[in-house]
Amino acid sequence: MTQQNPDTNELMDLKIVRAVNRILSERGFAETKDKPDFYIYYNGGGDMQLSEGGQNLADSGPRTSGDPAPTYGLGNGPAMAPSTWLKVKGQIVFYIIDGTSGKPVWETTYSKTFHDRDKALRNLDKEVNEIVTKSFKNFPPKSPK
Repeated sequence: MTQQNPDTNELMDLKIVRAVNRILSERGFAETKDKPDFYIYYNGGGDMQLSEGGQNLADSGPRTSGDPAPTYGLGNGPAMAPSTWLKVKGQIVFYIIDGTSGKPVWETTYSKTFHDRDKALRNLDKEVNEIVTKSFKNFPPKSPK
């Protein structure tokens, strides 16, 4: 299930691939199609959480039995409106697989909670760069001494 348009998912994928390639290039790696040292792939997604924050008065409503009517609103007594919000916990996992053996050699997981999904989509370049940069902060792994 997704709320993303397939075009948005495709755009995100391109941005993630470009950001990963940029970071690896800055660290001295070069992309090659002929016998690469390793392959990278990723899985990502989001978990939407709808939360309730109690109730807020939608109008002032009568406060006591002697109050004739609400001071504003529908005029039919108090109305309650739930206070709700949506947050999305995004997660991405990058895997690096040895180019010869096909065995996993490195993995990293990055999670972030987005309280405003639409804002995150408007700032997609910034968000993707942050996610990829933080995911690859410990790559390549330091060799044991």
